[in-house]
Amino acid sequence: MAKAWMPGAERIDGGTTRTAGGVGAPRAVWTVTGTDPNMWSAREEATRLVHEGRTPHLVWNPLTGAVAQILAATRRSELLLGHTSRYGQHLDHGDEGRVCLMIAVVSTEKEPFTDGPLVGLAPVLEWLGSWGVERGWPAGPPGLWGERRPSEEEQSRTWSRGGHFGHDQVPGSASTAPGRVDPEQLLIAGTREVSPVPAPAPGPRSGSVPEAAATARPPQLPREHPEPQPSVIT
Repeated sequence: MAKAWMPGAERIDGGTTRTAGGVGAPRAVWTVTGTDPNMWSAREEATRLVHEGRTPHLVWNPLTGAVAQILAATRRSELLLGHTSRYGQHLDHGDEGRVCLMIAVVSTEKEPFTDGPLVGLAPVLEWLGSWGVERGWPAGPPGLWGERRPSEEEQSRTWSRGGHFGHDQVPGSASTAPGRVDPEQLLIAGTREVSPVPAPAPGPRSGSVPEAAATARPPQLPREHPEPQPSVIT
């Protein structure tokens, strides 16, 4: 039976009240926080994302197995999965499908989290599966954004099949997250238990996480619409 809140996950207050539930196949979208899982806990990163107004459903630390849940599965993520089409329309793919569940992994793009122990992954995949998310990556491995850019039509066809996707595989996405993770390794690791490594050290000024998160480091979670950079004309 599908549960709105993942069993065993720590609940973090915050997030949108916008209801999810569109038409189409259920999906899970994976991204990264851009931070070191040895230094930052799932709770700290979840609190930071609430403070920034960019909430996924789950934040998972793959070294400790800790999961913090911000949004119920029946709510929409505040990480917009949108883009502007060639016709000038703004499309938000987070509205599509029975559910579109966003998982932010405490990790960086440069160090794929599937190269590590993937502690606590099985319960995450079990929860996603309870919402009908098929255990497959129809778009293939993420992290190849700069090598081959599928057409918008091809991306849309793949997206319509549902299943697991990287943030960079959402149709029209400008994100490069989660990096070169190995989908096969992720799905295999999700079938076995893995012992956690030592818990990460508290982040700086961890007694006041929102303020510390806002001042200790800039937001690193990949944005869907980066700030425009000034052009250089020579």
